Amino acid sequence: MLHNFINLDRWNSLTPNYKSVLRTASDSAHTWMQAKYDAVNPAALRRLLASGTKLMPFSTPVMEACLNAALELYHEVSAANPDFKKVYESMIAFRGDQYLWWQVAEYSYDTFLIRNRTKV
Repeated sequence: MLHNFINLDRWNSLTPNYKSVLRTASDSAHTWMQAKYDAVNPAALRRLLASGTKLMPFSTPVMEACLNAALELYHEVSAANPDFKKVYESMIAFRGDQYLWWQVAEYSYDTFLIRNRTKV
């Protein structure tokens, strides 16, 4: 999939070894970025709370309005851009499968741990 994000002619001109190096470097950068994001966010949240920031969830009507506006935009862009439509539909199918798995395999345990995190 990496070749979908770089110049295809340049990608095709690479040797298999260079393609492997580029894939490995890209995977490594992604893993590092995600790990750093996950590692530094709790401390950032604590700093915000210590400075008096009050966290409040968006209301359901606000979230529904945002979702509906986003879906409307995605459908408009899909109607005008076949490439976007292809990627969007693929993403929606993948996300649906992932949510199904996550709901069964991860969500209930994570929710349990969140409810019980003070016991540790």
